[in-house]
Amino acid sequence: MAVAANLRDAFNEMARAYQKEQREGLRLLVSFGSSGAFAQQILQGAPFDLFIAADTGFPKSVFERGKGLEPPRVYGRGKLVLFVPHRVGIKPQSLQAVLEPSVRKVALANPETAPYGRAAKEALTKAGLWEKVQPKLVFGQDIGQAVQLTLAAADAGFINFSALFAPGLRNQGEALVVPQRLYTPLDQAALLLSERGRGLYAYLFGEKARIILKAYGYETP
Repeated sequence: MAVAANLRDAFNEMARAYQKEQREGLRLLVSFGSSGAFAQQILQGAPFDLFIAADTGFPKSVFERGKGLEPPRVYGRGKLVLFVPHRVGIKPQSLQAVLEPSVRKVALANPETAPYGRAAKEALTKAGLWEKVQPKLVFGQDIGQAVQLTLAAADAGFINFSALFAPGLRNQGEALVVPQRLYTPLDQAALLLSERGRGLYAYLFGEKARIILKAYGYETP
């Protein structure tokens, strides 16, 4: 299973629930990372059974190039937030917070391969801040690394809203939900790559999975 990094906590909870319902001994082999990197790996022959992406574009491009049993399907919509750790001492009221003197480094995922990084770049560009914030930017390979950078080395970071529900980030800082008008909606789609993944694929669109996704702040169809 190739799973977008923003889904790590929600997916792990879904996987545990799914495994309890299946035959004893079922094991899921899961890799978490950036959707763009997974798309390239799948096109090069990586033997994943299911691609659960952070956008619709990467699974669509994979399907259009001959991979997948049926067209990708949207399972949820994520949100982008600007997160500032408590140690920085400010509460972000707008994206202008990235220009504060106390914010010396701003983390985000690689916009080329990570949909949440692309959304962050889009939002900063529309807000007229992309060029101004360039000297402060530090990049993670995926949104999971962007979260780690935000907590350990940066003074602010653009991360997934769902991360705020994880124990490692809870009560660690202040978050501003980035206005939706500033970036393309983060609709997230799954692509079934082999029959081995069909059971989990079906579960992803069931009511139990929807409840878990909503608990982590995702909107569901």
